[in-house]
Amino acid sequence: MRGLCGLGDLVLTCSSPQSRNMSLGLALGRGQTVTEALAGKRSVAEGYESAPAVRDLCEKLAVDAPICTATAEVLAGRWSVDQAIEDLLTRPIRVEAD
Repeated sequence: MRGLCGLGDLVLTCSSPQSRNMSLGLALGRGQTVTEALAGKRSVAEGYESAPAVRDLCEKLAVDAPICTATAEVLAGRWSVDQAIEDLLTRPIRVEAD
């Protein structure tokens, strides 16, 4: 992340429809299911595989990571995108750091 390559990868992942992860998120936002969004893709959206692992690790370490949890739940088909947004926006306001 400290070099230009890491920064460039982060910017592309977060802002380009050509990004595999962003294109998956855009498809879900348009109402497609994960299966529909991934159908016919020859490339891998890394976030699809890593989201549940990140959520599980956060749970194991007792780290509150609501965006990771919501992402994993949407990708698993347990939450709708609307449900995830609602859950995130209605969380109680609290201090995030000591």
